[in-house]
Amino acid sequence: MKSKSQFYWLKHSIKIVKALLFFVFLTLQASQPLLAAETFKASEPEWRYSVRPGDNLIHFGRQYLINPDDWKVLQKLNNIKNPYRMQLGQVIRVPLNLVKKIAAPAEIILASGNAGILMADNSVLPVRVGQQLGAGAALITGENSKINIKFADGSIVSMQPKSMMKLDTLSMYSGGGMVDTKLRLQQGKVETEANPAHIQGNQMQIITPTAVAAVRGTQFRVSADSSSIKQETLDGKVALSAAGEEVNVDKGFGSLSEGGNAPLPPALLLPAPITGNLTVKLESVPIAFEMPAQDGAVAWLGKLSTDEKFNNIAAENLSQGTHLSFNDLPDGKYYLKVRAKDKQGLEGYDATHEFSLNARPFAPKVSSPAEAATVRDADPELTWEKVEQANEYLLELARDADFKQMLDSRRVANTAYKIEKNLEPGQYYWRLASVDSATDQGPYTAINSFTYKAKPSAPDISQIKVEVLRNRVFVNTTNPPNGHTYEVVLDNDANKQTNVWHSTGINGTFDFLLKEYGQQKLRLRLVDAEGVAGPDAVYEFNAYP
Repeated sequence: MKSKSQFYWLKHSIKIVKALLFFVFLTLQASQPLLAAETFKASEPEWRYSVRPGDNLIHFGRQYLINPDDWKVLQKLNNIKNPYRMQLGQVIRVPLNLVKKIAAPAEIILASGNAGILMADNSVLPVRVGQQLGAGAALITGENSKINIKFADGSIVSMQPKSMMKLDTLSMYSGGGMVDTKLRLQQGKVETEANPAHIQGNQMQIITPTAVAAVRGTQFRVSADSSSIKQETLDGKVALSAAGEEVNVDKGFGSLSEGGNAPLPPALLLPAPITGNLTVKLESVPIAFEMPAQDGAVAWLGKLSTDEKFNNIAAENLSQGTHLSFNDLPDGKYYLKVRAKDKQGLEGYDATHEFSLNARPFAPKVSSPAEAATVRDADPELTWEKVEQANEYLLELARDADFKQMLDSRRVANTAYKIEKNLEPGQYYWRLASVDSATDQGPYTAINSFTYKAKPSAPDISQIKVEVLRNRVFVNTTNPPNGHTYEVVLDNDANKQTNVWHSTGINGTFDFLLKEYGQQKLRLRLVDAEGVAGPDAVYEFNAYP
């Protein structure tokens, strides 16, 4: 049997061991926040929280931290002596890996054109405004299509035509205090307004096949294809990384990475084009704008929309020259957004131009007289081609190109009109417009002009003298007016012969060989410098041996 002293020693030994174990436990507990605080790196993501009335570390841990007891980490990291008392407005550092995280769905706020959700079997489901999207959703836009997506922090990403993007990560920290968004742009272009409230700690990354653009600012663009990424920062700052290297792209600069190589040093973006002299009223299609010269610009990217916010894209085109054109468009009011591209393919700042198109019903094509033609009839006929949409045509005729000296204005049901009143010699201007069944008038044709020049009058042969000597005829009459000559034809009516003798370009004295005797008819007419002949004057005489 054991003695009482042995039991006493054993009892106290157990107490000592328990005390030692408890001390070790307390030591380990106390060291955890110290270790966590000491191993936290300043470069790691963190939330900077501003203390509000009633806050203390214990309650903060319960509300925001994955492990409520990690308030001790924050106590050490921020050198807070009393966890129950914190100074109002004090900013405390909170490592993001300690903060609660929940899903933060994105919302479709605009969808236009052929756009939708790309399913696993490559089918496309249309999207609708107000639709909620979770992580993993893949979106696609077709030609002249657009999707605007709003994220939990108010960021808006606008998918441009012919783009494909997957929503990789959509997370919200600390009950909505911060948002983490990762988007995978597989092809195409996005325009982004990120973190508009400038909440510190919010993260957005746009991941492409070859590079990553990490947002440190608000407005930027990213475009990607299979081998390159281009990024332009319009406001704020973006970190572009590829091949293990990163460049900071500040406001007004752009960079690109090609073939998976490191990003190039940032280059200054081209300024917005000057659009003040562009046409504001267009009346024909296709439409075209002549872009102003701009240093460094090698191409122009233009986009048309029917609304000022460019939510409804009507057309888009890239021009390698200064002639930016768009194909057939309906009549209406439009907005042009245009930017210049430099030799690296980086796109500059936008300029917007408002214009209207009124091309319908189309103006007819003029047939005759041809432009700048000279007509010889005092009452010429004006003709044009039929327009399918036209029920009638508005014709205007004037003596001046401004149509202030109007001679005639009328509606014509067919495609020809013969001027009713003889014209005075001179230049005239005319134009046409089609009118449809709703009596809507389309644009006028280009101004057409013609000159009326009277034909030469019949020559005065009152002084003509004809003498026949043997078998030759000698004619003497007045000389033709300046710029004119005679054309003369001899007919022998007795023998029913016409055009027995014919000559042109002659003056008032001429002679010719007589081939037949008998009654003769001499026909003279004046011919002007353009070769236009007037009416005949006829002189008859007898020719005998």
